[in-house]
Amino acid sequence: MKEVVTENALRHDWNREASVARHQEWDLLATAAADSESCVDPGQDAAWGGLVSHCRKGLTGKILNSISEAGFKISALEMFNVDPANAEEFYEVYKGVVTEYPSMVTELCSGPCMVLEIHGTDVSKSFREFCGPSDPEIARHLRPNTLRALYGKDKVKNAVHCTDLPEDGGLEVQYFFKILDG
Repeated sequence: MKEVVTENALRHDWNREASVARHQEWDLLATAAADSESCVDPGQDAAWGGLVSHCRKGLTGKILNSISEAGFKISALEMFNVDPANAEEFYEVYKGVVTEYPSMVTELCSGPCMVLEIHGTDVSKSFREFCGPSDPEIARHLRPNTLRALYGKDKVKNAVHCTDLPEDGGLEVQYFFKILDG
């Protein structure tokens, strides 16, 4: 990985040392997360975070850095291509409740998304607060330093989806890391 990153850094005239260090850091994180399978019980305090597909265009590293720098522990991380049936099942709680439901399903299926298992103090609440209001426009006014304020485009392409309720965190993590990845 180091040689490829170095070649890319030189080719694109990036700050070579910073680029290599950043890529090595995330390489280590991905390796550690891959080596430690998610083992959350549905009742355990964990949060689910999903970086939606529009974020893969240059924002993934920034968002992961922000999550890590905020003190959250990413204990599992994996890329998923979600099919429509699984996306509908995962977002079923929103069906008939939010007008964006069909668009949310479409967005989740539009390309690879990165799924995270996150731990921290009172993690469901604190990570949800860190993500900010689901509408990035509202987030920019009320909570301008949140992930959705910084990286979201609209209510569907809002950069990151996260656990709504503490009791759902373990179930959502299990859905991706045990059922879909099973």
